[in-house]
Amino acid sequence: MALLNWSDQYSVGVQAIDTQHHGLVDVLNDLHTAMMRGQAANVTGPLLSKLVKYTVDHFSAEEAMMQSTKFPGLAEHRVKHRELTKQVEEFAGRFERGEATLSVQLLNFLRDWLTTHILKEDKEYGPWLNKHGVR
Repeated sequence: MALLNWSDQYSVGVQAIDTQHHGLVDVLNDLHTAMMRGQAANVTGPLLSKLVKYTVDHFSAEEAMMQSTKFPGLAEHRVKHRELTKQVEEFAGRFERGEATLSVQLLNFLRDWLTTHILKEDKEYGPWLNKHGVR
């Protein structure tokens, strides 16, 4: 069973961003599946590294689109991105040092953060980007 099922409600109306969001959902579901199967110890490190890289790359792409269209909320959006990136990187570091384990609470936090961020903050820039020719 997936932790989060992708649906059109998460679409921001920009295909590249929707594809990246779907990829983030896939990584979360991979982490969840590994934990549910008792395989978290074997795959969590590489999946967390993938999540960190994917998150950084995704946020950079998102911010570049917002910057190129002069989205007025870019500065605030960037702060939210930095906060999550820092939290994910800190957890990945703690995991690598053996100080943390994958937990339902962490996965729920990531799921809730992602869905709230997409449905609230990301939905704000979708129409702006569309209006400025980004589809």
